[in-house]
Amino acid sequence: MASSRPGSLPGGLQGLWNARITAPWGNDYHSNINFQMLYWFAEAANLPECHRAMLDYLRAMREPNRIATREYLEAIGRKAEDASDGWIVYTSHNPFGGHGWQVNLPGSAWYALHFWEHFAFTSDTTYLREEAYPVMKELCHYWERNLKQLGRGGQGFESEYRPVDTSAYPELHDIAEGTLVVPNGWSPEIGPRGEDGVAHDQQIVSQLFANTVKAAGILRTDSLWAAGLSEKLGRMAPPRIGAKGNLMEWMIDREPVTDHRHTSHLFAVFPGNAINSESTPLLAQAARRSLEMRLTSGDSRRAFAWAWRACLWARFGEGGKAHEMIEGLVRHNMLDNLLTTQNLPLQIDGNFGIATAMHEMLLQSHSGVIQLLPAPAPGWTSGSIRGAKARGNLEVDILWNEGQVTRWAVYSTAPTDETVTVKVNGLYVQTTPRTRAD
Repeated sequence: MASSRPGSLPGGLQGLWNARITAPWGNDYHSNINFQMLYWFAEAANLPECHRAMLDYLRAMREPNRIATREYLEAIGRKAEDASDGWIVYTSHNPFGGHGWQVNLPGSAWYALHFWEHFAFTSDTTYLREEAYPVMKELCHYWERNLKQLGRGGQGFESEYRPVDTSAYPELHDIAEGTLVVPNGWSPEIGPRGEDGVAHDQQIVSQLFANTVKAAGILRTDSLWAAGLSEKLGRMAPPRIGAKGNLMEWMIDREPVTDHRHTSHLFAVFPGNAINSESTPLLAQAARRSLEMRLTSGDSRRAFAWAWRACLWARFGEGGKAHEMIEGLVRHNMLDNLLTTQNLPLQIDGNFGIATAMHEMLLQSHSGVIQLLPAPAPGWTSGSIRGAKARGNLEVDILWNEGQVTRWAVYSTAPTDETVTVKVNGLYVQTTPRTRAD
């Protein structure tokens, strides 16, 4: 709350607590996980006003970002007009319009998820129409112009900015003519650069398209354009399962076992929602296998890495594994004052991210079902939460004992006759939300 008051700048890598004249990474906004992680918890914690610091900043920076995008396109030999009215960001950027290290092509599309989630949790259609949808739409415009079509069998595929002999890779042979990929990508911060169809990039842009199509439907606008966007979504190169049963990080099936800190190819599990145990069980199983293959030694011992993995394990319904990540954070990357660190005096993302994971262990609503205690830690045998937020502008109270929900309620801010589905103690229940005054 202190670092995200309405009307203030959003928190950076050190939040408000940087004590150095020259801060690590300039206390900037990092677009490949860290900035986003600071604001995962805001909506779920029923603090949407804190989320506005990030959202208002991003809206205000659209024109500086467009300038940076046009400069980037011209630098790689493209026309500035290919940006349309959309924009991308670099991994490192700041409130003065400056962009630093390494372009992060889908970073702005990831930011769009925050605009959508603010609507999903608040059901504020005025906000969706006037603020969120215009941003989401212009980012779609950028990708409509800048996606790449592959030929049959992956013809035209590039890695390290160079053409690849696709006949050497059997995993590319079933690629259909006209498959769309994000070109010249990179799975932060691992593997080859300048590669087409990286899972991280594909998942983020696909999530942008899917959410924008939903938004257009809710607002009853741009039906023809949304239909075209949906058609492009259907042509995006989908997630694929590798030889070791893992979710592939690249279109080429490379060795998946590593202790690398990022889990970028699992975006579609969390914070996205395209991969889940109910609607895509085989992909969810492969994603879980990938998470097992991301070891928790060496390079992985970073504050944000523990937090993201805890969120992922919670989405898989494995509270024991999620709790192991919490313990890892406390043991390896938490200071005596409980602030988190990444081989630096302070990096605040882990604090916010691990709070998100704890919430995900107790309450989830990303799949359209409100799940109570979806991934409780074995040691959390009893407890309660009150006023936690679920998507649909709903508040949830839960009381549990010996790992079982003993009392619960779902509340709406206004009277409603609509029912919602709640999963409680393994059973699905239809209920009509009450108001607090009932």
